[in-house]
Amino acid sequence: MREYRDHYFPNTEALAPDEMRIIALGTGRPYLRKAQANTGWLVELGNGDRFLLDFGFGTQLNFVSLEIPYNAITAVIATHLHTDHVGDFMQIRQGGWSGGRMHPLQVYGPSGKIPEHGMKHFVQHQVAAFRWDADTRHGLLPLVGSEIDVHEFDYSKVCVIYDKNGVKITSFPAVHIYDGPVSLRLEWHGLTLVYSGDTTPSYFMAENGKGADILIHETFDRWQVMMERAGYDERTARGVCTVAHSDPEEAGKVLALCNPRLAVGYHFYNDDDTLPGHLAAVRKNYDGPLVFARDLMVFNVTKEQVKTRMAVTAAATWPNKEFHDEGFKKLPRGEKLKMSQWLLDKVMFPKG
Repeated sequence: MREYRDHYFPNTEALAPDEMRIIALGTGRPYLRKAQANTGWLVELGNGDRFLLDFGFGTQLNFVSLEIPYNAITAVIATHLHTDHVGDFMQIRQGGWSGGRMHPLQVYGPSGKIPEHGMKHFVQHQVAAFRWDADTRHGLLPLVGSEIDVHEFDYSKVCVIYDKNGVKITSFPAVHIYDGPVSLRLEWHGLTLVYSGDTTPSYFMAENGKGADILIHETFDRWQVMMERAGYDERTARGVCTVAHSDPEEAGKVLALCNPRLAVGYHFYNDDDTLPGHLAAVRKNYDGPLVFARDLMVFNVTKEQVKTRMAVTAAATWPNKEFHDEGFKKLPRGEKLKMSQWLLDKVMFPKG
């Protein structure tokens, strides 16, 4: 059995060929705070693949602290289009472009009940909104780094959305406010990760979430806490916490039905004063292995063990330059925009 350090230090531990590493990039709620980014998870596999499952606001600050080049990301996959799950999309596109991505960004996401609610529409309009940003990088950065391949899949069906290099990722419907959201099941080398995204407890999860080594399932804040701490009225608090999301007590029933090797709760404010009550609520119905995630919590998974610990990262990181080689330098840059002459005339130190 492999021995691990008490903390995970980026770029110091190679994954074994049969090992999975999952890192929480964001575990919080739609209201962004310094202690917890919005929702996002990094999955690294021993075959070299890396996937981002959701990428809400703030998650990419935690991603870059791991000093992984964006060029090493295989694909990014969204469970639904709430901002706390996709808010950092353009940071991935533009930051990855300037950070050295040498291939089109591979984006997967669900369709919607109407086309305007699907992943293709989201990406198209995000790109359109940041047109000036992209156009002004032409001539400076490789064009291929700006390209995006969108893979939109049917939210209403249980379907395999990715099947390459021994990795199979299946989408299945989630019940969250309206049509569109999904949950995900990633299977590789005899290991399974199930990720709920946002969902109220549903039979979709009970049917598709069983047999997981890691089940990451939302356990939203208790409605009573939302009334006390966030100032919600009871109707709003109950609606948000128990109808749109998974009340921790009810989530415990889902965890018991799915019976994972390790259950990971997230999507609530993980504070010292509220955590005991949160734990007690889940434990009313689930007595199995359980962890409540914090940002940059790390899970190493093999068939023999599941190791949980925290990452230790630096705040002032630079882009990983692993891929800035001769091939990167030779990639086409495109045509640079020409600035108006009246602006150029005021340049203090002309560069020609």
